[in-house]
Amino acid sequence: MRGRHSAASQIRVTKAFARRAAIAAAILGLAASRLGLASPALANESIGAASAVVNLVTGDLPSGGPVKVVQGDDVFRDEGVRTDADSSARLALRDNTNLLLGPSSSVKLDRFVYGGPSRPGAIAINLVKGALRFATGDADKRAYLIATPTAALGVRGTVLKIVSSPTKTYVLLDEGGAVACTRRAAAKKCLLLTEPGQTVMVTATEVKWAANASAAVAAVIASIPAPPGAVGSAGDGPAVHAALAAVAPSPPAPPGGKCGDGRGGHDGHGHGEGHGEGHGEGHGHGSGHGHGR
Repeated sequence: MRGRHSAASQIRVTKAFARRAAIAAAILGLAASRLGLASPALANESIGAASAVVNLVTGDLPSGGPVKVVQGDDVFRDEGVRTDADSSARLALRDNTNLLLGPSSSVKLDRFVYGGPSRPGAIAINLVKGALRFATGDADKRAYLIATPTAALGVRGTVLKIVSSPTKTYVLLDEGGAVACTRRAAAKKCLLLTEPGQTVMVTATEVKWAANASAAVAAVIASIPAPPGAVGSAGDGPAVHAALAAVAPSPPAPPGGKCGDGRGGHDGHGHGEGHGEGHGEGHGHGSGHGHGR
């Protein structure tokens, strides 16, 4: 383990446990303050691990500065994870959510409340920039929210390939179902992805079908550097990213797609703590992705 505090406990979503945890935290905090000690174990809650790391990956903890991430390290709630050029990271969260982060990318693990398989919870991930392959774990699928600078994504048993910049986000559905919405609270727009291969582009004000970007998005994810001994290798990721910028969205909607406003017609719902992004349920099945340490 790197120089972090790995003694943080996993949250169990029950009212009784929440009350006990709050009381225990208050007692421990009071004891630490009386002894003149910090209590970083309470600040850094482990929610999973880096199951694979290629080259330089950095973590920004809420309780301290940036530290190097190596394979097997814990990852924590509210931690930012950044990859250098020609680098990548695979993160396995405790609910078996699997994240593959590409080169020159950044993700923040905003929220993680997990009560067990198919139990309600809240798992929020913010892709600040770059490329991400996302596979849901075994929590209730309504627990998941993926945010980018322009998009809010809801999932149901889903594998997504996402490429994002400050001004646009491309989302390719690989498996399951998802809803992609603009993040603007006013005049929210959404499209429902129900068929593998469907791709959308989301900007600050609109979401459009982008079938002609599907191959480029898939190529970005395929070019992510693989860990030593794994199938695959580093590719021309930056070149593919540049190609994506020139791709125009396709006007017609693919079969099965629906358009909505994110507030009705899709069983829409939101998450608290500043997210409030409506999303709904698609159609599909669980993906069963996970990694041991």
